Amino acid sequence: MKRYIAILLSVLLMVQACGCSTARDLFPENTESQQDGQTTAIDEEGLKVGFLFPSNNDATDTTSHVEGIRKMQVETGLSDTQIIIKKNVTKENCSAGIDELVEKGCNIIFACDKTFETEVVDAASRYPEVQFCQEDGKKAKKSELDNMHNFYVRLYEAYYAAGVAAGMKLNDMLNRGKISSSNCVIGFVANEESPENISCLNAFYLGVGQVCSQASMMVRYVDSKGVYDDDGEAAKQLVEAGVGMMCTHVYTTAVAAVCAENDIPVVGNEVNIINAAPKEAITSAVADWSVYYTYAVDCVLNGEAIDVDWCGGYDDGAVILTQLNDAILVDGTVEKLQEIEKNLRNGKEKVFDTEKMTIDGDNLEELVGTDKDYKKYKNLVSNGEFKESSKRSAPTMEFLVDGVEVSTYDYLEEDEEESSESTTETDDEE
Repeated sequence: MKRYIAILLSVLLMVQACGCSTARDLFPENTESQQDGQTTAIDEEGLKVGFLFPSNNDATDTTSHVEGIRKMQVETGLSDTQIIIKKNVTKENCSAGIDELVEKGCNIIFACDKTFETEVVDAASRYPEVQFCQEDGKKAKKSELDNMHNFYVRLYEAYYAAGVAAGMKLNDMLNRGKISSSNCVIGFVANEESPENISCLNAFYLGVGQVCSQASMMVRYVDSKGVYDDDGEAAKQLVEAGVGMMCTHVYTTAVAAVCAENDIPVVGNEVNIINAAPKEAITSAVADWSVYYTYAVDCVLNGEAIDVDWCGGYDDGAVILTQLNDAILVDGTVEKLQEIEKNLRNGKEKVFDTEKMTIDGDNLEELVGTDKDYKKYKNLVSNGEFKESSKRSAPTMEFLVDGVEVSTYDYLEEDEEESSESTTETDDEE
């Protein structure tokens, strides 16, 4: 059947603050009439696709997913009225949200937060005619449900490539005397301590190390998601600690804004951050969710089985870097990234090369054979590489490589105390 699309790929507009929204709310330029229900056959006209988002359109993760939905529509020909989005979903109201999407006729539902999985598995058992796809999940295979699926991306590959670009910038800063080898420290702001974040921050640091061996990295966990002030506070702590560069895995642009205020180069995530930091943003590591959305929707349209556990990377375009910022790039960066990305696509680049990283001074291949805490990784280590997400889509990495440390010290409070002491001394002198 001839495919069509009724949306103009233009400005992303605001989603309503609560409840379910159709894609008409996101793209009001659509003028197609509302369809009357769903046909018996699952085809382009009859299919309805539901999404569960943990946040609203102010969060960068929602923006990233919506961009994926738009691209999926172009590929599949689905109209705006066939896309139904429920946002601000929590673990507590997730089941009710799923029921609502099913009542609205959704044939496939994407749950876009790992905290939803228990409720999603339960719903999959209650609605066997509906396909359920859980992002960053672990329970699909064990559930033995034909309509339950897990998916994620090898986002760490994009962070590794971004790390190479960042490392080249660090070398330039060292050569120009803007930073010294003793304070060649990168700050990394992450929303939580989790395998998803750890695999990305380790990969970023190892990418930096490919071209700049003098760097170390200080990680700050925010322990919240999508809270602008919390992300900004963590970035300010790292600035006060003296970092010369920043990288992020958070759901706001607050870190980029802090870097712009302090003239600190920064690598973002989820979305392009050049507008937030025009002279400081290097690039962003992002997932192209449309790759999986299109794959899964096409499976439903064609009556084919969806993979129980799916994970995409550079090889299929599921992870990419956003626009490189000419205002900050070092000569040769583009050519170097072209080489790195080509090797990531063809499998020649080892992100977690066991010869190029240690954990507390030890080699990982030795640890998995001798240390009980690392034996669980044995099946992931082969041919000199830790192969993250090779056995399941969700990341498993829970260790930091040498050169990366977590910071919890309150540098801002120390600065306030020093300022107070300085004021007191001045008063005493007077």
